[in-house]
Amino acid sequence: MLTRRAALGVAAAAVLLAGAAPPALATQTVLIGGGAAEGVETLAARQICALVEERAGHKYGCIPRTGPGSVFNLRAVEIGLMEFGFVQGAQAREAVSGSGAWKGEPLASLRSAFGLHPGAAQLVTAAGVADDLVYDVVRTVFENLDVLRNAHPALGGLRPAAMLQDLPAPLHPGAARYYGEQGWL
Repeated sequence: MLTRRAALGVAAAAVLLAGAAPPALATQTVLIGGGAAEGVETLAARQICALVEERAGHKYGCIPRTGPGSVFNLRAVEIGLMEFGFVQGAQAREAVSGSGAWKGEPLASLRSAFGLHPGAAQLVTAAGVADDLVYDVVRTVFENLDVLRNAHPALGGLRPAAMLQDLPAPLHPGAARYYGEQGWL
């Protein structure tokens, strides 16, 4: 019988890989998990992927994915099926601390990239994701915040200082490198 974690992994793989073909010239495929098909997190994942592909040339092929939400994205990031996932801050804090639904199973490798809203929608990754990849994605987002702000009214108030508040997990070293260069840490 499959354990709960293994079953979630199999389900995550099926959802993420269904119809996912990497762009032909990209050297690395990047998956960013959102939420509901028309949700703000999925819209942000789509916009971030478009920016990454546009600004990084053929370095990355970025694929935004819809999904059932935070728990799914946390598990998919944890087991390496996605490089990034949008999650609710409370779920991520429970996952890091091993409390609530994560009692006894903390996600010690979870790392923060940034938040769309303090304490709410957070972009997370895993400690093992390459520093340069995380740096490139974070840099692309922050250097193009106006594009995100104009994508949806809920993103209109994005400000760097607020995007670094109330993060649920330690910063990923690639994100920390960019923020340090900006003098934000």
